[in-house]
Amino acid sequence: MKQKLEFSDHQSCELENQWIEKIRTGDAIAYEALFRTYYPRLCRFVLKMVQSKSIAEEIVQEIFLKIWEHRATWTSRYPIHMYLYRAAKNLSLNHLKHEKVVREWENEELMKIRLSENDPEEELFQHELSFAIQRAIDRLPERCRLTFTLHRQEGLTYTEIASVLNISIKTVETQMGRALKTLRKLLLPYLH
Repeated sequence: MKQKLEFSDHQSCELENQWIEKIRTGDAIAYEALFRTYYPRLCRFVLKMVQSKSIAEEIVQEIFLKIWEHRATWTSRYPIHMYLYRAAKNLSLNHLKHEKVVREWENEELMKIRLSENDPEEELFQHELSFAIQRAIDRLPERCRLTFTLHRQEGLTYTEIASVLNISIKTVETQMGRALKTLRKLLLPYLH
């Protein structure tokens, strides 16, 4: 006789812990119940962020796949629903960051193609400018360079940078201000 588990958002933490324990022992019925309970909700939640049904489904499936693959060691400090929504949010944000990087790369490649169509003098100037920009960034003090790079090249927000570097947002703002001021000064000959 197969056992069927049904969970609602209002069940106690103790019951959720029992559910986790069953999945940890490889109980496919408990895993299926978890999947059926939360999959549609998580898909709707992720869809609001990524704006693509297929990508939302992929992200949510990845969450459940990771749970099953790591079931023997799976634990959560939070109730299951909180764990799942946090995982969904984090994977969605990672997807959006990746998409942003891809778009920026595509734009850069398009710009390179456009530049290659320019006259040789313009191409030379663009090459020199790129080199001068990188040299100017390399000359920044370490913290300014790191802050600038995380923001402009990696696409992190000031809040994310503050978290990564374990500094205040105000310090991030100050470092970015210093970096931009220094870069303007170093690149002044190219700005005319």
